Amino acid sequence: MKRIYTISGLLLLFTFFSTALFAQNVTVKGKVTDAKTGETLIGVTVGIKGTTNGAQTDANGNYSLSVASNATITVSYIGYTSVDVPVNGRTTIDVKLQSATNELQGVVVIGYGTQRKVDVTGSIATVKGADVAKQASPNAISGLQGKVAGVQIVNAGAPGSTPDITIRGLGTIYGNTKPLFVVDGVWYDNIDFLNPQDIESFSVLKDASSTAIYGIRAANGVVLISTKRGAKGKPVINYNVL
Repeated sequence: MKRIYTISGLLLLFTFFSTALFAQNVTVKGKVTDAKTGETLIGVTVGIKGTTNGAQTDANGNYSLSVASNATITVSYIGYTSVDVPVNGRTTIDVKLQSATNELQGVVVIGYGTQRKVDVTGSIATVKGADVAKQASPNAISGLQGKVAGVQIVNAGAPGSTPDITIRGLGTIYGNTKPLFVVDGVWYDNIDFLNPQDIESFSVLKDASSTAIYGIRAANGVVLISTKRGAKGKPVINYNVL
């Protein structure tokens, strides 16, 4: 009986040390990239599942995190599908994230972060640049005419004249109806210089809550404009004559 007890004790001790060895911390390093384009993703959150501990990817998409060898890491990024990856004792884990197109449609970029579109109380209307470009007009504002509810656009009819756009009425500190135009983050009083064919999308901010981040300059409303950018793939040449 004494011999059996000794063997059982050794087995129990061996199991304890094996578990402790397996659960020891390891430093996991890796890179997070876009699964489709292969581009590195900056600012991706890499956290330990079930805890608040984590890290973010640097300018090269790399991260480093100390975790238990039997832990699971969660990789998440706005506009991408989050994934859980078991560590299983590995020290190098590269992750490829899939774009979550459907989820991105429900996200609105606000002053200092993002919110789901259903949670935004401000009045925001979005128009695709392709819809505006279909209208034969050299002025991008003319292309918005009739496409946004509650926005009045009147063209004076003179050659080269800029249409008058009314978003919030006449009772503002400026005594006119000109809104603030924000093109790729830069503020302008008008966008006569902008080719409608170069515009990716319009976002019209109509009320005080949605324009609050821009202060008094947004008294007449705000028109956010995103221009087109280069895309990976074969070059495409479009020819258009007005």
